[in-house]
Amino acid sequence: MQNQVWVAGFPSFYGGADTELDHLIDLLRCFEVDVHLVPMFGADPQMKANVIARRCHIHEYRDDIFVDKTVVSMCNGSFLEKLPLIMRSGRPEKVIWFNCMTWLFDREKEAHRNGWIDLFGFESDYQKSLLIPQLEGIRPVRTFPYRPFFNAARIEWRYRSWEGCYKIGRISRDDANKFAPDTWRIFDRVLVPPHLKKKVYILGYGPRAKERIGPAPATLDWQTWSPNAIPSSQFYNTIDTMIHKTGGSRENCPRVLFEAYAHGVVPVVERGFAFPELVVHGETGVTRQACWQ
Repeated sequence: MQNQVWVAGFPSFYGGADTELDHLIDLLRCFEVDVHLVPMFGADPQMKANVIARRCHIHEYRDDIFVDKTVVSMCNGSFLEKLPLIMRSGRPEKVIWFNCMTWLFDREKEAHRNGWIDLFGFESDYQKSLLIPQLEGIRPVRTFPYRPFFNAARIEWRYRSWEGCYKIGRISRDDANKFAPDTWRIFDRVLVPPHLKKKVYILGYGPRAKERIGPAPATLDWQTWSPNAIPSSQFYNTIDTMIHKTGGSRENCPRVLFEAYAHGVVPVVERGFAFPELVVHGETGVTRQACWQ
């Protein structure tokens, strides 16, 4: 009974918290922890087959399913919504909550006020510096050391030849806060050796991104894809450098950074938020001041 964990939620091939959960399952299974998954708002059939192949267990949700269990939830709003019913049906042995954002949810505050969350997990010191003072303003907080796991063994290494072109790009969901208004200007000003051409690629470019950053300059050679139009590995295997400047999302622990590392893509990021914890300037990537020239 002690070597098992119950998860309120389900992993995904895309996104932040759900892909983090997907990789965490690999780590838990490596240590022979029994993983019990309880989807809270649906589950992709392909991912269902994937987790079953890893010998995980899938259960249909009911209000009393977590009684006396150790429960982990990775930024799952549906779990917070159901938490009052879960508590009335029989308290879990322990509730471990991860908020992958840099702000608190109203239901998260309510759950903490009622003492329903036993341990808070934080992905970065930057996130902790923002959220712990707010939580402690409600009641004392218990936390533990944690860093997100990324299984780099999943990534197939592919050598990329220049083919006469230096390729730069960025990837994110179609969210205005993920895109800096000067995104195209930054790409336009990137200098490459004179014997190479330059091309820009953006995966995740949809109506919100277009509204935020506008059309590409006529001087640029570029290609965009809507979110999930191609596999992320195809994108990373195309580019040489990822330029990731945000538009106000205050990055906590972006998975795109780990993915870039694993694919051999050099990240260029802001010198702020959690990036200084994740990028060693001049060694694992490049950090720039928030106001880029």
